[in-house]
Amino acid sequence: MQKKNPWGYSNKDLLTIYKGASEDAECPLVIDTSTPSCGDSRFGCWVCTLVEQDKSVSAMIRNDEDKSWMQPLLELRNELDTHDHDKRDFRRLNGAVQLISKTDSFVPGPYTQASREAWLRKLLKAQETVRKNPNSPPEARDLELITMNELHEIRRIWIVEKHEIEDRLPQIYGEVTGGAFPSKPIDGSQPFGKKEMDLLKTACDGDQLQFELLRELLEVKRRFRSMARRSRLFEQIEGAFRKSFYEDAEDATSLAITRRNLAELVKNIGEKELDFGELESTVTEVMRQTKASASSRH
Repeated sequence: MQKKNPWGYSNKDLLTIYKGASEDAECPLVIDTSTPSCGDSRFGCWVCTLVEQDKSVSAMIRNDEDKSWMQPLLELRNELDTHDHDKRDFRRLNGAVQLISKTDSFVPGPYTQASREAWLRKLLKAQETVRKNPNSPPEARDLELITMNELHEIRRIWIVEKHEIEDRLPQIYGEVTGGAFPSKPIDGSQPFGKKEMDLLKTACDGDQLQFELLRELLEVKRRFRSMARRSRLFEQIEGAFRKSFYEDAEDATSLAITRRNLAELVKNIGEKELDFGELESTVTEVMRQTKASASSRH
């Protein structure tokens, strides 16, 4: 407090921050090693999940009413740190199902479309709540938790890479902020929109995987429609089927287990010297599992 801050910030304000972040809201003058210090509070990225609890921010909100405006940020940060396997796809990003060998369960993949939309909605809501809170300090009135450039890129990824042609981001942005999303359609030749996708989803009778498959097939065909050379058309159609031809997560896990078992059987045939009887029984088992898998696919 006796020295001027080298970067021009108020040391008094800095002392207040450390004081508020301490459990007892005290910041005593340290005169010996037995006196507790308030300088051990940890500050960093507000969404850091390397620690189970952000004790500093929690204490600041609890000890100082002027810091109550940070409550939405703390709540969102805590939710990010909860178990989220139920929010994730059973497939990896490339559509493959990866097994945990000890439990024969699948390794959770990326967030589902519904989960990503929910996270975006919560993030924008936290941002708007802080901005409109009369108790927020002036520097938080234009708080930007996510930039407009980032929103544009998220929208592009959702539409172009994930084939989510219903283009939900502008709608979510408008519903949360009350304003229009400042952009034009990414593809002016896109004949399908939210209305058509709602009809397609209704026709699929709630089958999300079937809806994703048909939506991607429509988009793949549309993109190749005007191309003179369609060398990758069948490759992308096959890729769409590989990702979404399962009935559900249980069906996908069962198929992955079958494929693994078949691979192990074939490997055993190649590595071991089997007599005719053992070879015949092994081949029979391979054929049985192959037929069972094929039957379930149909």
